[in-house]
Amino acid sequence: MNEEAIESILADFRAWLLEAPDVPSLEPVESLEVATVIQHFIALRQEVNLQTKAARAQQEQSSQAAMQLQQALDVIQRREQQARDCERNAQDELVRPLLKALIDAHDGLWLAEREVVRMLDNPPDLRAGVQPLPPSPHAPPIIKLRLPHWTRWMGLDASVETQLAPLFAWYASHGGAPIAPAPETDESADRLKEILEALLVGYRMSLQRLQRAMDQQGLETVACVGEPFDPETMEVAEVVREEGRESTEVLDEIRRGYLWRGRLFRYAQVRVISG
Repeated sequence: MNEEAIESILADFRAWLLEAPDVPSLEPVESLEVATVIQHFIALRQEVNLQTKAARAQQEQSSQAAMQLQQALDVIQRREQQARDCERNAQDELVRPLLKALIDAHDGLWLAEREVVRMLDNPPDLRAGVQPLPPSPHAPPIIKLRLPHWTRWMGLDASVETQLAPLFAWYASHGGAPIAPAPETDESADRLKEILEALLVGYRMSLQRLQRAMDQQGLETVACVGEPFDPETMEVAEVVREEGRESTEVLDEIRRGYLWRGRLFRYAQVRVISG
């Protein structure tokens, strides 16, 4: 920087100083005594304490209000839950008879299906049920077949008697001649087998419909056979003793048990094997 630039800057600074207003003089500061300072600190401390107490009281009031609000919400929620439980229980009570009817129908068809399967696997000997008629001038006696009693419910006895009607007429026309034993391929036996097979198909179709309805209602069977005995879902109807067995196992199922929406609806009655 040359001398002319320096002189120009100094000239500008000198002109600014000449144009600047005069600075007023500072007023003298009042001297503070120690006692005055202490009084001010004491007053400030008291003010802070008052503010702290007010803030604490406000917090306590806020906490109490929040607690009361939470209690009120809890009461409302409990009442709503009780109302929902009452409504659900009322609905359950309305549905319970329907569920019992479904279970009874399903169990009845299941037992009938099992009996029909047993008869198809071991068909009854119709010849053993036919009683030879002694010669008599009187009217021939009525021939009765020794079928299981439950076949009368399904009208099988009437069907068999209808098949034997021509035999009655022939016997009457021959003056009461002794009846020869029927062959194994008797039409009545074949007819009985056809009826049982058709009945079995009908049972299984009905069982499928009932099972779908039970699934829609949340009903499920309790697994029993081959499982360890569970006192929470099973009742013992019969005990089979076996020496050396340590656990109690379900041997057979007498009456099925059911769960409804995960809860026990009916106990299963079982036959168990135990040591």
